[in-house]
Amino acid sequence: MCGIAGEARVGGGISQRSLLAMSEAITHRGPDDDGLWTDALGRCGFAFRRLSIIDLSPTGHQPMHDPLTGNVIVFNGEIYNFQALRKECESLGDRFVSRSDTEVILALYRRHGTSCFSKLRGMFALAIWNDKDNALILARDRLGKKPLHYALDESGIVFCSELRGIARHPTVSKTYDTEAVELYLQLHSIPAPWTIYRAVRKLPPGHYAVFSRSGFRLERYWDIDYRPKVLLDASEALAVFEEKFTEAVRLRMISDVPLGALLSGGIDSSLVVAKMSELASAPVKTFSVGFEESGFNELPYANQVAQICGTQHCTQIVTGNLGDLLPTVARQYGEPFADPSAIPSFLISRTAREHVTVVLNGDGGDELLGGYPRYARSAASLIAARMLSSFFSASSIDSTTNKLAARSEFAARLLGRVARDLARPELGSLTNAREHWNDWQRGDLLKQGTDANLLKSWRRTWLAEAAAHSDNPIDFMLYFDNHTHLPNDLLVKMDIASMHCGLEARSPLLDHNLVEFCAALPVSQKVHRGTGKYLLKKLAIKTFGRAFATRQKQGFGIPLARWLKGPLRETMKGVLSDRNAMEPFNPLVVSRVLDEFLAGRTFRDDSKRLWGLLMFGLWRQGEGTSPISADWMALAAQTVVQVQTVMKMTSSTSYLARIMRGGTLPRIPRVMNAASDDFQR
Repeated sequence: MCGIAGEARVGGGISQRSLLAMSEAITHRGPDDDGLWTDALGRCGFAFRRLSIIDLSPTGHQPMHDPLTGNVIVFNGEIYNFQALRKECESLGDRFVSRSDTEVILALYRRHGTSCFSKLRGMFALAIWNDKDNALILARDRLGKKPLHYALDESGIVFCSELRGIARHPTVSKTYDTEAVELYLQLHSIPAPWTIYRAVRKLPPGHYAVFSRSGFRLERYWDIDYRPKVLLDASEALAVFEEKFTEAVRLRMISDVPLGALLSGGIDSSLVVAKMSELASAPVKTFSVGFEESGFNELPYANQVAQICGTQHCTQIVTGNLGDLLPTVARQYGEPFADPSAIPSFLISRTAREHVTVVLNGDGGDELLGGYPRYARSAASLIAARMLSSFFSASSIDSTTNKLAARSEFAARLLGRVARDLARPELGSLTNAREHWNDWQRGDLLKQGTDANLLKSWRRTWLAEAAAHSDNPIDFMLYFDNHTHLPNDLLVKMDIASMHCGLEARSPLLDHNLVEFCAALPVSQKVHRGTGKYLLKKLAIKTFGRAFATRQKQGFGIPLARWLKGPLRETMKGVLSDRNAMEPFNPLVVSRVLDEFLAGRTFRDDSKRLWGLLMFGLWRQGEGTSPISADWMALAAQTVVQVQTVMKMTSSTSYLARIMRGGTLPRIPRVMNAASDDFQR
């Protein structure tokens, strides 16, 4: 597990000083060793920071050279099947001088070129300099566990594990990307390929890129396809699932340094700990974090699991007195990032690093088998639609809608939206999930106005991809979540939090063999009779009992509203009143939202919106003096006029109209607890 950086120039001219600057910015990713290499002709250069996990000897040092080809590699991650791949290479005559997985990748690339990435089972971000072709190859793992950023200009390319590192390179422009800010407001993270900087992009998961004299080429080498299905009954599916899950855990327990597990108390991490305890020869070290508020505290469940599994358990209670942690967290992500669970992720990583260097976690369970509540809601809505269709035909609904339109446009739109939500519940769930500001609210907030089509275009792209790789609503949603929320939020959160502490985090539930198997399962073995994560819960019942496995999903959140009105109140007020930190936003709108929240004058909980603004402001304060793009500055003078106009037009009528244009309607209550057999198939 490491941090990597580098640069390639068509005409040469690589600067070691620039490479060192990027390397210094990511020291935390690799405190054990560092390396620097530049091509003799100045065409390419690599910098490396090592967190030693496998082969602690000097033979694992990077950048690593292939003596047969002159190729050079820097690699961040772990290849869990490298021992099997090494044997395969040795059978073909290859000889190795180290015990590292890095050397195995070099051998595979020598034989297979870019097709070798499909052979790797693990998490990785890597760069290979192909000396013969004068080409730089960048690659990222299938699901996006390991990050990789790059910046292209007219003569070359710069890359780095973290945005903070690439921002240190003198040729990389730090002008903000207004599109990225818009997406951040909605999603509270910035999705690939965007970053906060116009000049920098994220390499998408499951892709590799080639930079050479011929230009820059981006290729996808892997994707999830939910359409082919395996025919297994429930007991067979559970048996195969447990077998693959056991293998995924076993492979991730290979380490030359102390290893433990993050134990939230949820089903996913609890099953990982149980399986580790079954495979380990000594008690597993486990780490948990909880809160004083009972609604956010799963420590009792974590303690229960630790006792059942006989682990060496360490717990930590978090309060709202976060001190200097908030600015550190905001700065560490390199760009605005507002998932509140980053706070406990940082804290538990810091605690774990005092005892171990590697941890396993339960990330990915919800995206694997449909664990979010909206999966079950969509299933129930679809069943309701099928029940109603037996009483009302599509033509009768259309006829009724047309009659209503003659009398009330609002009523006609309302009926039309209800009909659409019933017919395609998965679309409504995905459209409305995790969106914090709708179009008109975002237009009020941003000085430069808003591009209402930006988020819709991004979403349409992934909805189209989901439709092309699935044949039912649940798989449709799973594809979407695995390509959006998982790599853009959850995996970013854990990578940055753990690597800030020099801790490697491994996720057995994101093993691509396990992901592909679950994708091929019928819906009934994912979301069954109103219950998501069906196979995981069956395994949890077997392991911990029914009461533990069937409790309501809690999540890994923090008591935002209480903290923002209590211990973080003054911090929030100070940051949100800092005009420089809030530069992209209309100060009157920010002040209005803040005042209404603190006074309790709003019918909705604005804590997440304010958290997003707070984390943006803290990031900007820590980031310093990066330039604001010209389109923001040019429109700053219009701020007061825009805000006053918006405030005057706010009425119940306009508010309802806005809801109809871009808002959401409440979901239909659960119609029935049991899904129909034909839907489940």
